[in-house]
Amino acid sequence: MALKMRLSRLLRGDVRGQGLVEYLLALSLIAFATVAAEQTFACRVGCAFESMATELEHILGTGKKIPPGQAKKCSKKCD
Repeated sequence: MALKMRLSRLLRGDVRGQGLVEYLLALSLIAFATVAAEQTFACRVGCAFESMATELEHILGTGKKIPPGQAKKCSKKCD
């Protein structure tokens, strides 16, 4: 009888900390996704500022806008 009870306890396992582990895994996944999204967003904002600075520099230097399609591309790789 004691062997049977002990065997059933071993097979069931201890699941007391399972909920905490699941919450920590979910939290770490959310944190990872947030950091990745923030880095992509920051890169795109940086490219927008770089583009505006190039446009402004050209306007102040020549007095004319850069024609469409001739603007310099961003120096960073955001994707």
